[in-house]
Amino acid sequence: MHGLSSLIRRFGRDESGVFAVIFGLMAIVLVALGGAVVDYVSLEQTRSRSQVALDAAALALHSRILVTTPDKAKIQSDAQALVNDRVGQSGIVVINNTVIDKTQGSLYFTANMTVNTFFVNLVGVKTLSANIQSEVKRGSMDVEVSVAVDITGSMNDTVPKAGSGWQTETKIDALERALGQLIDLVVKDSQTPSYSKMAIVPYSMGVNVGSTWAPTIRGAVKAPTAITAITWSTGGDKTATDAVVQNSSNGYAVEVTSNNHGFVNNDYIYVSPTPLFQGMSQIGNTIFQVAYVDANKFRLKDLSGNVVNGRYYGSYNKLTPYTVTKCLVSTCELVVQSANHGLAAGANVYISGVRGMNSYSAINAYNRYNQYPTSDSTAYNWINNQSVDNNDYRFLVWQIGAVATNTFVLSGTARTNGKNYGTYTSGGTAACVTAGCQYYLYQNRYSSTNTNTSWRLQQISTCATERTTNGLSDASPATTLIGRNYPTAANACPDVVIQPLTSNKTVLHALADDLPAVGSTAGHLGIAWGWYMVSPNFSGPWPAASQPAPKTEKNVIRAVVLMTDGAFNTSYCNGVISQISGTGSGDENTKINCDPANGDSFTQAQKLCDAMKAADPPVRIYTVAFDVGDIQAAKDIMANCATDSSYAFEATTGADLASAFSKIGENLSYLRVTR
Repeated sequence: MHGLSSLIRRFGRDESGVFAVIFGLMAIVLVALGGAVVDYVSLEQTRSRSQVALDAAALALHSRILVTTPDKAKIQSDAQALVNDRVGQSGIVVINNTVIDKTQGSLYFTANMTVNTFFVNLVGVKTLSANIQSEVKRGSMDVEVSVAVDITGSMNDTVPKAGSGWQTETKIDALERALGQLIDLVVKDSQTPSYSKMAIVPYSMGVNVGSTWAPTIRGAVKAPTAITAITWSTGGDKTATDAVVQNSSNGYAVEVTSNNHGFVNNDYIYVSPTPLFQGMSQIGNTIFQVAYVDANKFRLKDLSGNVVNGRYYGSYNKLTPYTVTKCLVSTCELVVQSANHGLAAGANVYISGVRGMNSYSAINAYNRYNQYPTSDSTAYNWINNQSVDNNDYRFLVWQIGAVATNTFVLSGTARTNGKNYGTYTSGGTAACVTAGCQYYLYQNRYSSTNTNTSWRLQQISTCATERTTNGLSDASPATTLIGRNYPTAANACPDVVIQPLTSNKTVLHALADDLPAVGSTAGHLGIAWGWYMVSPNFSGPWPAASQPAPKTEKNVIRAVVLMTDGAFNTSYCNGVISQISGTGSGDENTKINCDPANGDSFTQAQKLCDAMKAADPPVRIYTVAFDVGDIQAAKDIMANCATDSSYAFEATTGADLASAFSKIGENLSYLRVTR
């Protein structure tokens, strides 16, 4: 017991346990203070995440203030939903004020952020709060954007209509609506202190540059020249009252009597036949030269200059005399008078609009039964109209003989075998048929195996196609002209013309509201022209207000929006759809017998996109693949062409297309967060 009492006395006198008690009391405070650092770091992390979420909401919803009467409550409600989604939990950030200033183009939010504590909760501090704010104003960068839209025939197909459940609409209608929204998002009503402009490039089988700009862009066209006369003779037919065979020093010469004939030595004459009871038939339907005897008589020479030997000719019938006419040229062919025609000997000419002449043997373009020659033996004649049956030709292109400044000869119209082209009365034009002319004569892809049906004649349009030199760059047409276009009626140049950069929303909407849906898909041309519209290197013949900013101007955003709904199936050679163009690009019989210089449409498209991405100045590229189905090549080119994956969109419905264009428009607004 003595030991126990001693132990108790020692315990009572021992003060070392006081530290443990004090430590136990202080531990709570020390843990709370140490944990406050952790809680503060958590607060700052949440504040940062919340600030980003609020900024993103302000950026996303800024376009809502552009309408006449912004719905402030709806904007704040939608902003709250966006913040909650970005933060990942509702209640952490609460937007408590929204300010809209349309004059300054600003949207301003304030919000309170609250987080629960873990450590300082031990000392009674259960939450930490902070105020955040975000203001977004329209950016100070100038914006130049070109929108290249697919208006091909497949855009007449239907897709589900935006917001209508089971209803459908044509893809072209969906495009018109989405494009209208994009115009309003990108092109601002106020063009100060920065401007925003848009160009629209509707494309299908080509891009219509319009009659005003076409001569500068794809070169002037050699237009047809007016015809003022067509004849083969000098006029004044003479009657051969008699023809006898004279045994002379030159042999048995045929001597013709024709009072006051007016011919001189070596004139070329044509002896016309009589319909009945011909005498001395050997001289009818024949061209001769004159061997002058006297004013009333002449002898006949052949075209080699030899006196005709008539020893075994029959007797001349004076009751049905022949007519003798002096020819304008040695071949007695038709001579066309057309001032400054510019045509060359050996070339071809297309004649149309002539009045007069015989309908059966007309020299005009002719399409009576729309039939083709039926044998190889008529192929050349089909082009030159030599003894071709009336039902066998689709058009008439003549080969040119001798030429002078204001006249040319039509080969194949020799006054033989009773041909009679009739009498010219008035009108008509003569057109060259080589590249650069109003009309182009070419052979189709089957020319090597079926020559009698291989020729085609097509008229130039105001559409532009690809060029051989600098075809994959934005070089100016002043350096290298853009390719011409000679389309068929079945795949014609669309009638809607490109619109270069403008801030005139009325003009842009008028174009966007009236788009056709026609033709095949030359997607690479849409890409090229999308680039040209924002390229200062291209330097098109646009008004000054539509010219892109100089490349030295750094305060400008240049962007191209590309949209397609299908396969790129159309490429060109010499302005005609090439023989390698795909299905859907037109009648195989009208494709030219050569390949495009730079590859098919998809190949050229990818090369153009690569060049655009590497361009100086740089270009941002947005792409939209609209209802392309299982056409993987179309998906690939849109994905590969975009600046990056965030710039590429796919849409299957009208609502999807509108959403894609809206996102692009919001991005192109180029807003900046000011606080």
